[in-house]
Amino acid sequence: MQGDGTWRSVTLQLAWAAGFFDGEGCTGTSVSKPRPGAVRIYVSVGQQSRSAELVPSVLTRFQDAVGGLGYIRAPHLDERSATFSHQWRADSFAEAQAVIALLWSNLGPVKRGQATAAFQRFHSQSRNRPFRYRTPPRPRGFPISAPGPAASTHEQSRAWAAGLFDGEGSTELHTRRTPRRTWFSLRSRVSQCDARGIPAVLQHFQAVTGFGRIDGPTSGEGYENAYKWDAGADDTLRVLPLIWPWLGTVKRVQAIDVIKSVDTLPVLRRHPWRDEAQRFAQQYSETSGISLNL
Repeated sequence: MQGDGTWRSVTLQLAWAAGFFDGEGCTGTSVSKPRPGAVRIYVSVGQQSRSAELVPSVLTRFQDAVGGLGYIRAPHLDERSATFSHQWRADSFAEAQAVIALLWSNLGPVKRGQATAAFQRFHSQSRNRPFRYRTPPRPRGFPISAPGPAASTHEQSRAWAAGLFDGEGSTELHTRRTPRRTWFSLRSRVSQCDARGIPAVLQHFQAVTGFGRIDGPTSGEGYENAYKWDAGADDTLRVLPLIWPWLGTVKRVQAIDVIKSVDTLPVLRRHPWRDEAQRFAQQYSETSGISLNL
């Protein structure tokens, strides 16, 4: 969704950014190298890409949503996945505080708690050492002169859900095998790990969209206590239109590519969602400007 300069548009983009941060963001502290024993605070959002040169569009969109605060670091190669790790980051107190404040109203309880603990660690050092003021290299601020009312809570919730899906969601084909044949079905998923039980963001996503179920926990190589919001074909075709206005290009293209492939694969023709999938691919490809080759 492109901004139109209104406060409604600004609040929707901030809601999307909060959902994306709930999926991919982090607030933490690190030891200051120039000042041994001092603690620095940072806010970051990571994203993997197969290209070192092309910054993932969701990171630039996130930076735009928070008023241009922070910066995008040079990528580094993740040898385990053979992909490049890109990161948006704000590592000054002023910008970190501003970003969390902008996202706070839509942020989930886990990332709120994480941010609160990080800022408490940062502020605790003031008891033993004075703060040092550094002149910022560029003016910091967030323009709030956009006219009109804020977006409704209902709209912001759906924009938040789109942000979470942009960070942790996927539209995919599900394989069903029998001794004689392999069938394919359509599904969508949103993943999140939490050692304390079902992640609150998945419960919120389910409540906002009104469809799907939550499965887990499961553990495997590189992850523990993983939960997934999971929707079958019928529910996927209901959920995607709800979050489509705010969904990023990558996840839009992924959804269209998967849905249009249904017609070329051995999918049970008696399923009523097959025709609906074709209509969805046609309609949303045209409205999104995505090339469709059926």
